Amino acid sequence: MNCCTNVTLAVEVMSILAYCNYISQLSFYFLGVFTANIITQSQLSVTAQLGDSVTLQGFISHSPHNNYIWFKQTFGKAPQYVLSSKADSNDSIFYNEFQKSNRFQIQKTKNSFNLSISRLEPSDMGTYYCGVVRRSDVLFGNGTELCLSGKYISPVFQPPVLTPVQYGDSVTVKCIITGVRYRDHHHVYWFWKTKEGTHQSLKTSSENIIQCNNSSEECVYSLQKQNFSSWDVGTYYCALTMCGQIFLGNGAELNPSVLVSIIVIERVVKNYNNLTVNDE
Repeated sequence: MNCCTNVTLAVEVMSILAYCNYISQLSFYFLGVFTANIITQSQLSVTAQLGDSVTLQGFISHSPHNNYIWFKQTFGKAPQYVLSSKADSNDSIFYNEFQKSNRFQIQKTKNSFNLSISRLEPSDMGTYYCGVVRRSDVLFGNGTELCLSGKYISPVFQPPVLTPVQYGDSVTVKCIITGVRYRDHHHVYWFWKTKEGTHQSLKTSSENIIQCNNSSEECVYSLQKQNFSSWDVGTYYCALTMCGQIFLGNGAELNPSVLVSIIVIERVVKNYNNLTVNDE
């Protein structure tokens, strides 16, 4: 794949993923809550090491009659209620599993409502929303995504399928992700470049099969195509999204009598150092 082709594909993939991300955030609107300018979360994302501490900032226009809250959103799951606190009180009420942990603390001033998390764990990854309960409305900031780096994060790759593809065959393309601890905090998409040269997203609910091995800390995503036909001819791409990063394969060609090539995931976004292995 040459440079120009790679850039073109990356732009198309990012456009589709941006739409998918937009859809995933709609759960807040379905719950009857809205974003508001009175809340500012200047940190769009924060990256920290496992075991470290982090403070997520929320700046709020003060009103003594409002309640302040924090919510956590993990990809593909319903929002979790973290805590609530009255604007004119120093007390906070924690909910769900956050109630049993002393790692979460609130730092409150007249115009700020910050959430501090100590001894970071993989389960802490997600997007955190600072909010205000005002009358019958729930208003949220734009969210801060908490990402973790450390020894459990490593590159993604796809192994070769060394079998000639023929019409009528069942074909499987695989994508291996190491670091099973982060299974709930990433998503894998499949994209298909048709023989006409257009890129299309593939439905993954039924075709994307996941097998995870806790001992080796890896998950294998398998895309299966039954009864391969001329309509299915093209190049198939695996794209991993995690913590604002996109990792994209260089393509597996499915064409009669053509071997499926090895796919090496290559980065198409900046700031890869946020996800590199810390050997120190």
